[in-house]
Amino acid sequence: MKKSLLYLTATTLLMACGGDVDVEEGQENNLTHGELTVKRADKAQKVFQTVPSPYETATIFEEAGAAYNTEFTNPIENVDKYSTAAKQALNLGVYGADLSYANIYDQTQESMFYMNCSKKMADALEISAAFSPETVERIEENMNNRDSMMNIVNDSYWICDAYLKENGQDNLSALIIAGGWIEGLYLGTKSINRETPNEGLMQRIADQKYSLNNLIDLMGSYDDEEVQHIKTELEKLKKVFDKIEEQEGEASVEEGDVPTIGGGSTLKYDQATVFEIADLTETIRNEIIK
Repeated sequence: MKKSLLYLTATTLLMACGGDVDVEEGQENNLTHGELTVKRADKAQKVFQTVPSPYETATIFEEAGAAYNTEFTNPIENVDKYSTAAKQALNLGVYGADLSYANIYDQTQESMFYMNCSKKMADALEISAAFSPETVERIEENMNNRDSMMNIVNDSYWICDAYLKENGQDNLSALIIAGGWIEGLYLGTKSINRETPNEGLMQRIADQKYSLNNLIDLMGSYDDEEVQHIKTELEKLKKVFDKIEEQEGEASVEEGDVPTIGGGSTLKYDQATVFEIADLTETIRNEIIK
């Protein structure tokens, strides 16, 4: 499923073009729209390669003993407060993450609430086909089937990308991605018990160092005020993530008192840094949903 989402998203962004952009110095200054779009698709692909799938996140939550908490998600009454396209795109991403979160925990009623919120945001952005009556019916029929639900949600967001591309508004697509990523990180950090933090959950949070770098890179390809504002907020978060040291070589589960996580490199972090990430993520996320 993760590979399918990656393919669909990258393919959609590959087709997308339109809107003024701020490209990197050097040869990219002379890129055509098509070439620049390929660059963006590559950046988007890197983002989705490093973002954990909903089921990976669910496994970590379950292993950590974290219970579903409705207080963590964006209140459904906020949905009518978002009047600008940027806010609507960001919170379409937020509500999409909340929908996945509720679905993971088999919260049928909550899932319907957040599906409706996502539909309202899509309607406001004039991409209502993403949550057409047929799609809503499919969701209602498959509400208790996790696999089917995630496929439907993924399809819906692919349609969102396609519609934004047709209107030359792929900058809004970047905001949807950012909103969903921030909400996902927020939900993860809120699940930490600071008195007895779960190691696996902290490891996954530390691992977002990679996806954050790629997300900032993607946001940097747009000369759009709202996108650049979110990029600035993400760069503040990056300064904290940069405290997590990356070392080449084989990763171990633990070195002394400093946990490390696997992959091509070793990431060393401490609890204080993870807690700082959690606090700043909450600040950024709360600014998005207010």
